[in-house]
Parts: sequence; structure tokens; C-alpha cells
Amino acid sequence: MTECEYADRLNAYYDGELSAAQRAKVEAHVDTCPACAAELDRLRKLGSLLGNLPRPAISEAALARLHRAADLWPTASIRRMASALAAIAALVLVTCLVALWRQDTAAQARPAQPWELAAEGRRTMLDAAPPAAEEQLASLVVQDLSSREDQ
Repeated sequence: MTECEYADRLNAYYDGELSAAQRAKVEAHVDTCPACAAELDRLRKLGSLLGNLPRPAISEAALARLHRAADLWPTASIRRMASALAAIAALVLVTCLVALWRQDTAAQARPAQPWELAAEGRRTMLDAAPPAAEEQLASLVVQDLSSREDQ
């Protein structure tokens, strides 16, 4: 069929979805356009063929499922999005748990620092023997503070 401006309105015309003014315009056009007249004739024949087919019986359960699916259809995209977001959240949670587990494993592999032991209550800072460099630094601080008291 060659395309004309009324081609997309023929289905709506056949289905009775046009207003009276639009319907009159399409009827006037179909009288002058052989392509649209042929398409409208094709739609009428198809409708007649489909109308003569036997209608299958549908069980009450199938009809209830059909109604339920039609009722849920508007929220289907929201449910799909919620499922996707839940999957992403689960993935982030698993990733964070693995990262924390690895960090904990790495922390257990290295010796604990004195301040970590004190924080855990296993040993106080005073119980730990400071390394030589720290001991020198501490004695310098004590000397500096004692010299300030004399002034």
C-alpha cells in the first residue's frame, strides 16, 4: 500500500474510534483514494474471517489468571526495577563483606601494634617495651619539658 496521510487512521476508522468529523473526512478520502479503499476492504475481510472463527472456551482458573496478570501489568516494571535494585544491593553487600574479611585476614597476618593491643584490652601501653627510637624520642621530650619548668 502506498502511504498517504490517512493510512494510519484506517484502523481507527474500522474500529469505530474516530469522532464523527474525523470519520466523515476518512470516508470522503476513501472514496477518492484507491489504495486506502483497498486497505479498508482488506480490514473488513480480515474482520469477517476472524469473526467467523470459533471462540475457544476458557476455564474460570485461566480467566482468573488472565485478570490477575492484567491487574499486575501496570506495576510489572516497578517490580522488575525493585528486583534489579535488590540484586545490586546484595552484590554490594557481598563485595563489602569480602573486603572486610580480607582486611581482617590481613590484620591477623601482621603483628599487632601496642596501641591495638591496648585498645583490645590484651596489654596496656605501659606493658609494651618501646623500641629504641621511641625511647630516645620520649627521653628528649621529657628533657625538653623539664627544662621549661626550670625557666
